[in-house]
Amino acid sequence: MTIRFPSRSTTKRFGAGERPRILLVAAPAVREAMQAMPADFPGADIAVVPDELEAITEAVTGAHGMIGCPRPLFSDDLLRRAGDSLKWIHVPGAGVEEFIIPALVDSDITLTNGRVIQGPEVADHALALTLALTRNLYLILAGKAAGPVPRPVELRGKTLIVLGVGGIGMLVAERAVAFGMTVIGVDPDYVPMSCVLERTVGPEEIRDVLPLGDVVIMAAPHAPDSDPLMGPGEFAAMKKGAYFVNVSRGRTVDTAALTEALRSGHLGGAGLDVTDPEPLPGDHPLRSLDNVVLTPHIAGLSEHNRARSLELIRKNIGRFIANRPLINVVNKELGY
Repeated sequence: MTIRFPSRSTTKRFGAGERPRILLVAAPAVREAMQAMPADFPGADIAVVPDELEAITEAVTGAHGMIGCPRPLFSDDLLRRAGDSLKWIHVPGAGVEEFIIPALVDSDITLTNGRVIQGPEVADHALALTLALTRNLYLILAGKAAGPVPRPVELRGKTLIVLGVGGIGMLVAERAVAFGMTVIGVDPDYVPMSCVLERTVGPEEIRDVLPLGDVVIMAAPHAPDSDPLMGPGEFAAMKKGAYFVNVSRGRTVDTAALTEALRSGHLGGAGLDVTDPEPLPGDHPLRSLDNVVLTPHIAGLSEHNRARSLELIRKNIGRFIANRPLINVVNKELGY
């Protein structure tokens, strides 16, 4: 699991002798832990407010850093209220789609996120969805097996295509190799050598490797170059009877094309923690298909993910105050 450190920024975060001001937006589940943070950084003024628009709007003016703003509350207006002092925004989750607005992209504000820290949970969930399909658990647990349950599929000796081999995708690959699978990665960043990847190809070669996959797992972020990454042509290129799993973002997939590939019998099944739209309407065709396993966007949850998120926030606050490079800087142009 690799955390990339960017080169040192030359942007001046705050004036000489000026105390850095950081706004912590605390959801109820982490409010107590966040309220204890200011004591750890006596050299900064750290305000903790609830995750409510009025409270954030009142406190953001003059802040140098803002951490934890809920996605639905981020806007051009909030950036304007923050003013020119704002130099850093941290998103606790991995997805930053709602934050990639022109005003932020064109600014000198550094954006960081919580990628990688949810890797173990999401990778576990991806394999859980895969096993639910290959071991026919979705039929047994839902009581959908009308007659004898089909013989399960053994993962040993099968090929997995991982779409996106970043922090989550590499952990998916590790787990798959432990099951005896061969793993091929698809990623814009070339990975020349890895003990868990047989090889890596670029997105432009995706249709060349999809026919090799018995299982395809989507672990790529949603970005302009992955909107969608899997469309009609990609699903048609997949091996007949293969399984598709998505634990990243629903908009990386053309939902209509996936539905048709499942309904026609071309795909053996799909495990989806994320969808487009999300949540799926109650009458959506995917809900009526027996070979689909749906979970409500819970792949990133475990008993440890909040602690890792808070630890990353602490580390980055210390780095911000000391004008050191921040961890998990997002490329605002690419969206990840």
